[in-house]
Amino acid sequence: MKPLKAIAGILLALFLMAGTVSSANAAALLADLENALMCKCDDKCGKVLINCTCSTSDKTRGEFTKMLDSGLTVDQIIAMQVDKYGETVLSAPTKNGFNLTAWVTPFVALLAGGFGLSKIIEAWKRRGGSLDDESATEDSGTQISSKYSNRIQEELDKIES
Repeated sequence: MKPLKAIAGILLALFLMAGTVSSANAAALLADLENALMCKCDDKCGKVLINCTCSTSDKTRGEFTKMLDSGLTVDQIIAMQVDKYGETVLSAPTKNGFNLTAWVTPFVALLAGGFGLSKIIEAWKRRGGSLDDESATEDSGTQISSKYSNRIQEELDKIES
């Protein structure tokens, strides 16, 4: 009789754990869905659904939960929302067609900016003179340093008086 109770206890524990895992899985699926879609509330807040707190977002979450419970996948629900509202409902642009430029442009801009910055730095180095001519560099550095030192001293004298 004791082994039967032990087996029943183990089966009950497994059943309860399976329910917890499925609810955690459902919450993760809902979070994925909320991250993928924008809120379509009346005041046009422009927030990703997971970050929106309006009443429309609460209703939408309830609808999505029902859809997930009925067996629809996240991709199917996203496709239904795109069919209903268009691609503007997506929180990130698709990675095909013209939308691909939204993914590529920031990287191209970074590369172009880095290249341009390196050219500017090279031009500044060339304009600054060579390192072999140390006396000219020291003289100009001393002149600049004394110029600013004199200016600072004049400003301090004005403040003190």
